[in-house]
Amino acid sequence: MGADIERIGPHLDIYLAFQPQLRKRKDKMSKKILKAIILIQGAVRGWLERKRLKRIMAKAKDHGPNFKAVVNAYRRMIDRIQRRAGLRNARIILNFSELEEWLDRKKFYEIMFAKREYCKGIPKQDLLKYFRDCGHFPTQSHIDSTYLLFHQNGKEVHSEEVKKAKAVEMIFTLYPPEGAHVSHFWGLKSTWIRPIVHGEEAYKYLVSGHPIIKKADIRVVGKLVARSMRERRMKIRFRSPD
Repeated sequence: MGADIERIGPHLDIYLAFQPQLRKRKDKMSKKILKAIILIQGAVRGWLERKRLKRIMAKAKDHGPNFKAVVNAYRRMIDRIQRRAGLRNARIILNFSELEEWLDRKKFYEIMFAKREYCKGIPKQDLLKYFRDCGHFPTQSHIDSTYLLFHQNGKEVHSEEVKKAKAVEMIFTLYPPEGAHVSHFWGLKSTWIRPIVHGEEAYKYLVSGHPIIKKADIRVVGKLVARSMRERRMKIRFRSPD
């Protein structure tokens, strides 16, 4: 017990407050460490950004004649998506991570389009299948409403054949890229049949037959629905003036 009491002393900060010579040394060392940390972080971040820029420039070769043309195409598409979402005169800031996300998605959508392409286009009735090929599961009404957005100005001619550029931009319109800074699924709503959990369509797990869903107990779902109905009836009862 006596040994424990002997080890008890003031808090380190209190001790340093009454020892100015130690406090100055501690501050001096902290500044050196902080400067070193900043220099190391700056060097590492700069190296990572240069590597990312090099990677993006290599990917951009599949989307245009040069990097500048690809960036301009990206900015124009982002502007159109924002306008369709109701945003006007929004500032488009070029971010490497957002640009790379757009390039990767665009490349994947174009590859999926090529699998269904016939005479440089796909039939309009195959858009639902094309969306599912790309990992998206909207309803036919969502696809039809998005398709009409491209003909509101009346300049484009309606056609039963959809070209690659339009089909890809339809997906980006319904599922905006990160660079658009538009709420994902702005045209979709989460429902019992097609739930959206944390920005992800859960319907694809129902279609693919995910093992977790196969193990789900239908009785748990039944209890959830019954409890929801009881709560709804109770709310109506308490709101009633009688």
